[in-house]
Amino acid sequence: MSQSSTPEVSKQDLKSQDQIYQKRSRPDLAERNRTHGLSRDQNGHRSRLYGLWIRMRQRCRDPNSSDYERYGGRGIKVCSSWSDYKIFHDWAYTNGYNDKLTIDRIDNNAGYGPENCQWISCAQQATNKRTSRRITFRGETRTLSQWSRHLNIQHSLLRYRIDAWGVEEALARPVRRLS
Repeated sequence: MSQSSTPEVSKQDLKSQDQIYQKRSRPDLAERNRTHGLSRDQNGHRSRLYGLWIRMRQRCRDPNSSDYERYGGRGIKVCSSWSDYKIFHDWAYTNGYNDKLTIDRIDNNAGYGPENCQWISCAQQATNKRTSRRITFRGETRTLSQWSRHLNIQHSLLRYRIDAWGVEEALARPVRRLS
């Protein structure tokens, strides 16, 4: 018999694996392991809120998470009460959660907890990043994206104008529109 680099799998091994799978998929075990019944939507899929909670905890606790360096690696933690999904779920709905919103930390250097979190739109969240370029013009501070929308100037053009001319001229000078 020739030697192979892959180990042979016996019928007994396959039978054992099948028994393990059957145990995992038994409805009575699933019911017994259910803790709060809030993680699934009415179609049986994982709810969006539950996914947000899982990812929030993962980026703060799991060094193997791709986001860990920006969260847990900076000391950002999730408050101990939010280790219980039901408590987080109840806080979320009491504080205006819906599927179009995302969780935001009011103080970017503080952790996740009821006193430091709120629900905001994805567009608002995009302006709260540490990398957002904030520009003050005539006493009003906005991000580059917000100024672009406010002045109806293409984002890349506005960035070029600011870099080339400075903030005052870039934002005060009207854009020539070609007809």
